[in-house]
Amino acid sequence: MTNVRSLSALTLLAAAALPAQAIRYAPVEAKYSVVTAIKRSDVRGDQKQDYTVTASQAMSLLLTARGADSLRFRLTLDSYSLASDLPIQLPNVGLMKGTVVEGVMTTAGRMLHYTHRSPVTSGADLIAVADNMSRFLVTVAPGATYGSSTTDTTSSHRANDGGDLDERTIATTMVDGDTVFAGQKAWRIRRSTVITVAGSTVQGGQTLRIAGGGTGSGVFYLSTKGVYLGAVTRSATNTTITLPDGSTVASAQDATSTISQLK
Repeated sequence: MTNVRSLSALTLLAAAALPAQAIRYAPVEAKYSVVTAIKRSDVRGDQKQDYTVTASQAMSLLLTARGADSLRFRLTLDSYSLASDLPIQLPNVGLMKGTVVEGVMTTAGRMLHYTHRSPVTSGADLIAVADNMSRFLVTVAPGATYGSSTTDTTSSHRANDGGDLDERTIATTMVDGDTVFAGQKAWRIRRSTVITVAGSTVQGGQTLRIAGGGTGSGVFYLSTKGVYLGAVTRSATNTTITLPDGSTVASAQDATSTISQLK
């Protein structure tokens, strides 16, 4: 029979081995690679098309001290390219090279406010890229330590170039332990999300209605010194686009993204 007292002692020892300090970001200058593979299936009427698009980005992050509980944030898009297994014309996203998102964040990773500037002056793609860059770092609760779990609900409304889109995200974040990642002692942070999207967008001068949603999960690594080391995230979404003639395009998408710190 298992000795209950011994089992309890082992549990306490295991818990004591984990760092007790609160998780927080520290000033740093670092570069990252972000590679996202998107497997997509589009159905229109009785026609179906399956394809994969791979997005490759390089980014430079600069966090500088601002106060006891905040940091100045600047993230620069150093390169951006798309590739597909279909002979299709892809957007020239390379034009967005040099886009900068900067602002102020808490030491727990929550963006307080930000602005962006880019060689590309406008467009839905730029807005989406800037928004994603502002959420590059995983957010934890202030004072989070081992075992911390929080659930946040955020809503956003985008109205630009004739489009009008509402997005709602419910995210649950948990610090589930420490590990060694990329040769450094690190916190392992897990996050799951549920997203709903509804509204319209404009493409080629036409207004398209959009409705959809999906789920996501990710594992993020933050060194015990406060440096973001990388992540692997996955998402699955289903979207229905209604065209001006009333026909629809149903899309299913699975995406895997890998973020790695460059040496």
